[in-house]
Amino acid sequence: MDMQNGFFKTFDGTKLFYSVEGSGPPMLFLYGLVCSKMHWQYQLEHFKKTHTVIWCDYRGHHNSAIPSDISSLTIENMARDYEVLFAELKITEPVIVLGHSIGVSVALELYRRAPRRVRALVLSNGCARAPLESILKTNLSQFVHPMLYGIYRLAPKVANLLWASQGSNKMAHWLIGYLGFNPSLAKSEDIETYVRMLSKLDMLVFLELLKNYEKYDATAWLHRIGVPTLLISGDADLITPREAQEVMHQLIPGSRLETIRNGSHCPQIDIPDLINVVLERFLAGLQPSTAADATASGASKGPAARAPLDLR
Repeated sequence: MDMQNGFFKTFDGTKLFYSVEGSGPPMLFLYGLVCSKMHWQYQLEHFKKTHTVIWCDYRGHHNSAIPSDISSLTIENMARDYEVLFAELKITEPVIVLGHSIGVSVALELYRRAPRRVRALVLSNGCARAPLESILKTNLSQFVHPMLYGIYRLAPKVANLLWASQGSNKMAHWLIGYLGFNPSLAKSEDIETYVRMLSKLDMLVFLELLKNYEKYDATAWLHRIGVPTLLISGDADLITPREAQEVMHQLIPGSRLETIRNGSHCPQIDIPDLINVVLERFLAGLQPSTAADATASGASKGPAARAPLDLR
């Protein structure tokens, strides 16, 4: 498939942007909360040579529209969006789904809803539940988030101006670089690009989606996952400590856990070549999959014909 960019309307009419490039088995890349496709840029560039790489801006992010109902910013709805995208692109074979940070929860929910659509899972630097419990190995964020939401409600224009100021604030660049990346390994221009893109998003998107993210809990059904699963952890991750991946590793049958030495919350940006090798080794162990196999298993019948697993 040649490079294809465009928009589609998802189930509730929200207009979302997507991109497809390369040819071969499909790989779907899911980025983190108020992040962007740049968090997978080195993997997209690498794997488009052998695979069909797909990414989509989440509702409320970058090229995609903010939904008319802000409460629709949920993990469940983001997963539904990808089911609609698969139908839009006429993808019939199971997809290798890679999630980073909140993208891990979206990937898990997509599997829960449409297991036949998923060929394998790569879950990087994410957690199965309550992310605010463990940021910086403390639960203080659980108290900070409601305070920020309260400030936004009182003065949304002021809050958004302060949020936007991150783009030119050197202290914000340093702090985000320190918390989210390994500054001694990641390129400074990548960190700067991320902070600039972050500052252009609406703060309400961040607050509303984080509220739902904190409520999402997949731990009760992780033991029912039946596809090859690779977990990636950075041993220097300050946002999602390694213990969160270890819990998922223990609960997901047959899963593999790769801990990246000196890896931050974004090891795929810190040390992209190493992550590409880790992914290549994982992909090499997957059984061949064809569109015909997917049809035989019922994966091409369309979203309405596929019942989700009753995992909750």
